[in-house]
Amino acid sequence: MLITVGIAQCFGGGIRIEVQKPQSSARAERIYPDVQAAAVVLSNFGIALDAAESFFKLLPNIEINQVLTFPPMDVPSHQLAREDFHIVAAVTG
Repeated sequence: MLITVGIAQCFGGGIRIEVQKPQSSARAERIYPDVQAAAVVLSNFGIALDAAESFFKLLPNIEINQVLTFPPMDVPSHQLAREDFHIVAAVTG
């Protein structure tokens, strides 16, 4: 499944990972207690450790909850489910 993966630092120090289908409101997010736990998930999505580390280094320099987004990538649906990401479209109205 083609998705974008973004990370943000949460108030209190956790790391939020969010996945979204490009040009869609379909998204999911999870919060991890620290960089190490988030790095494992990003690695499981196929993001290289050096790329993830460069993003993690930027987080202290931006606002809390501001999302840094990796380029779109193809992640198998079963891998998303294994990491407990279930992408659903946002309900409007």
